[in-house]
Amino acid sequence: MNQSNHISKLVFTIAEETFNKLRVLDIPPYPKYYHDMFIEILEQTGNSEILDLSKKHSYLFSNASQEEMISESCFGLVKKGLEEFVKTNDNLKFISDETAINIDAIKKDYTRIDTNDVLHAFDLFQNKIFQELQAADETIGKLKLEVERLKRESNIDPLTKAHNRRVLVKDLEEVLSFGKEKDIDMHLVMFDADDFKHINDSFGHIAGDKTLIFLSKLIQNSLRRGTRIYRYGGEEFVVILNRTSREEANKIIERILKETSDSKLLYKNHDIHLTLSAGICSHKQNMSADEILEKADKALYEAKKKR
Repeated sequence: MNQSNHISKLVFTIAEETFNKLRVLDIPPYPKYYHDMFIEILEQTGNSEILDLSKKHSYLFSNASQEEMISESCFGLVKKGLEEFVKTNDNLKFISDETAINIDAIKKDYTRIDTNDVLHAFDLFQNKIFQELQAADETIGKLKLEVERLKRESNIDPLTKAHNRRVLVKDLEEVLSFGKEKDIDMHLVMFDADDFKHINDSFGHIAGDKTLIFLSKLIQNSLRRGTRIYRYGGEEFVVILNRTSREEANKIIERILKETSDSKLLYKNHDIHLTLSAGICSHKQNMSADEILEKADKALYEAKKKR
C-alpha cells in the first residue's frame, strides 16, 4: 500500500469515527461540529502529516456565516440551472438534427410522398420538443422555489426567527429615502434584555436561547400586523415604527416593557424574570441609517444606566 492510499484509508477511518461520536453525543453533524470533532480525533492519532493537510485546507470545513453558506447554496443552484439549460439546448439541437434527416429523406422521395408521413414526422418533432421543454420547465420551477426558500432563510435569524441585521439596514434605508427633504413620522426603537449574562451564567446557554426566542415572540405579538422585528445583536432587538406619532411610539414601548416585566419564563422548574430596556430615536430630515441607529443605541445605553 503506497503512502497516498494509507492516508486516504486513515482519513476515511477518522471520518467514520467522527460521525459515530457525533451520533452518540446526539450532536447534529453540521460542518462546524464535524470539523471540530474530526480535528479532535485527528489530534489524538498524532499524525502530523494529516494535521498539516487539514489546516492547509481548513476552508473546506465551513465555519462561514449562515448568509455565506446560503450564498454558496444559491451559487450552486444557479450553476445547476445553467447545466440544465445547456443540457436542454443540446437535446433540442439533437432533436432538430435528427428530424431534419428524416425530412430530408422524405424530400428525396417526393415523387411518392405520403402526406401522412410528413404529418407524422412533424408530430414526432413537436412531441419531442414539447417533452424536452416540459422537463426544462419543471426543473426551472423547482430551482425557482429553492432559490426563494434560500432567499427567505438568508433574511431570517435562525434562532429567534426575527429578521436579521442585513434586512434591517435595507428596510431602514428604504424608509429613510422618503425623509431626505422633511421629517417623517418614523421612530427606531432598540430593545435590550437586562441582565442577560446572568441568565446564561445561572441557567446555561440553552436557557439564554429560549429567553431570546421568548422575547422575540413577545415583542412581535405586541406590534401591529406587518411591523417587522429585527435581531440587531446578541440580545438586542430593533423595531421600526413607521407612520406612527411619537406619543403612540412611546405607548407601544411602555406596553412592551410592561408585558415583558409581567411575564415569566419557566425553565427546568425555575422562573426566569425578564425585563427590557429601550432606546428610541425619532427621524429628522436627512438622517442616515448609521446616524439613527447610533442615536437609538445611545438612548438605550442611557436607559440601562437608569435601571
